[in-house]
Amino acid sequence: MKKTLVAVAALAAFSGAYAQATISGVIDYAITVDGTASTLGFGPNGGNEFTVASSEDLGNGLKASGAVTVIATGGDVPFQTYNSFIGVDGGFGSIKLGSQWSPMFFASTISDPLARWGGANLANPAQLQNDKSLTYTSPAIAGVTVQIQQQLGGADYEAPASAWLNTGVEATTYSITYSNSGFNAAYATNSDAGVDTTLIAASYDFGMASIHYGNLTNDGDKSNTIGVVVPFGALAVKLSASSNDADESNTSLQLTYALGKKTMAYLTQANAATTTTTVGLKHAF
Repeated sequence: MKKTLVAVAALAAFSGAYAQATISGVIDYAITVDGTASTLGFGPNGGNEFTVASSEDLGNGLKASGAVTVIATGGDVPFQTYNSFIGVDGGFGSIKLGSQWSPMFFASTISDPLARWGGANLANPAQLQNDKSLTYTSPAIAGVTVQIQQQLGGADYEAPASAWLNTGVEATTYSITYSNSGFNAAYATNSDAGVDTTLIAASYDFGMASIHYGNLTNDGDKSNTIGVVVPFGALAVKLSASSNDADESNTSLQLTYALGKKTMAYLTQANAATTTTTVGLKHAF
């Protein structure tokens, strides 16, 4: 009996020590038809993933937080980390250190309703996440938020083979965003190794539909993106199209259907140099 009580007490203490940690993630598989070839694999995000996050109240209006996201890619390096950071939040805003989504990424979610789903935005995906970076995010004042991110040097290691992660040490990115009553706008810039990228984005939610627009200048080349999202209850229709100075164009149409609060079926057709159709099932936890 005493041994049982000791074991229960130890388990309670162990659980209490980690009670503030949360685990969330995504399981996503899809069938992709590209030309005449059909394959079954991970969905458009490139793998199944989970995030372990924790936070602690430091008092005096301060809070510490951290998260580690692990993605299973099934490649030569089967598990990789991204969007993993530690930081402090307070009345001054927040400061985070680690591998993080860049201000350019959050601006792109305004301009392109498909965003990370492999939509039509012609921006370089590697500009959307910066490794070994320091990020400051201001508090929202009258709907305006400023975010500044700087990559810093660090210990060398085998960088994950991900098109989404910029593993350099030179990128400087910042954005100014405005949000009020369904209207969102952003101005974001990214400077890396002498290449400058600027994105102007805006969207408005009418309730029955939302419209999106983006103007991207990447090392002198310009592209424009337009998008629309129309919800029909559990069904949503998303359209994203873009073109650039080189007469390259990309149009993506996506249908999503909410089977439940955490599970969604989707069909995406992307038309660029070739037509790619993806049918998948995604579950969040």
